Amino acid sequence: MTRTVHIAGGGVSGLATALLLARRGVAVEVHERKATGGGRFAGGWQVLENGTCRQDALAEIAALGVESSFDTIPARHAIFLDGTGRVFEVASREPFAYFVRRGGGAGSLDDALGRQARAAGAVFAPPGEAPEGVDVVATGPRQADGVAKEVVFSSNLKDTVAVLFDPLLTPTGYAYLFCLDGHATFGVAQVRGIAGLARARDAAWARFREVFGAFRVERLHDGGQFMNFCIPAHLSGRDGRWYVGEAAGVQDYLFGLGNRLALRSAGLAADGLLGRWDQRAFLERLRQPMIASVALRFAFERAGRRSFAALCRRAAQGDFRQLLVRLQAPRPALRGLSRVIMAIWRERRGCRHAPVCSWCRRRQR
Repeated sequence: MTRTVHIAGGGVSGLATALLLARRGVAVEVHERKATGGGRFAGGWQVLENGTCRQDALAEIAALGVESSFDTIPARHAIFLDGTGRVFEVASREPFAYFVRRGGGAGSLDDALGRQARAAGAVFAPPGEAPEGVDVVATGPRQADGVAKEVVFSSNLKDTVAVLFDPLLTPTGYAYLFCLDGHATFGVAQVRGIAGLARARDAAWARFREVFGAFRVERLHDGGQFMNFCIPAHLSGRDGRWYVGEAAGVQDYLFGLGNRLALRSAGLAADGLLGRWDQRAFLERLRQPMIASVALRFAFERAGRRSFAALCRRAAQGDFRQLLVRLQAPRPALRGLSRVIMAIWRERRGCRHAPVCSWCRRRQR
């Protein structure tokens, strides 16, 4: 490829695509509206999931061609709170997740990808809108299929990974409190019932304070983000452009985690731009896991307090990562159930997702 590839968006998927192309000798120019990519994350902790397949996430990233030069904290222990007031400790031998910082700054995932892309020869345009006719769209969510409200702060709370599953407080979602090395992120994420998100956040915060005590909260930064989910038929759209990450709707629908899938989509799109599209890898590593997550999302939204209490109790009785891998494996029965649910949930009035969307859920109106 002799021409310059223009990429709109300087988040994880856009930067990873730029890096992988530049390392193969392709001229790349990245266009980002803000001075730093991933700005909406405000430097908070985000999850790089490690429980959807047996391959370790960092090993997959290394195989993709991305150096793990960003700060990562492996998670092997967590505390689950259910809606009945009980507290469960879960653990795994191998990390069930890695915590990374998003939103720029030294050590963040965005900063590391940007540095590697520049070192490989990628060019970064001055902050501003991308020109017409870009080759790769990596501009983040196109519509709100879920919303998270977060607070990033400093604290004296000891290292803590805690998640609250209570469908009465956080319907169709969950609340989380991550404090690592004195840097904390608290938030509530929901897929439906968005109007009650502020009330859910207040209730969840009170529950965490009740369990963990009056820990110090300093240097508050309120933030939030949209979650975007649709199942792409391909990563090359009907308009001739490639779509990666959230711009393509790439996201796990069960927990709303997307960093690993965003990097995976970047690798597939980079190969596609070079004429090496791997349809089998797209189906097995992106599309099929996303389809399977629809059935899991259906079960999540219909589980009551007793069901979540039973799930928390089961998670505390064995290796949590192994449980996650078994639960989320895209086996044929799970994909078949998902397709039934997809037929019921399908958006029938047109969607606002990218022109790669083959299915999305009917929006709340």
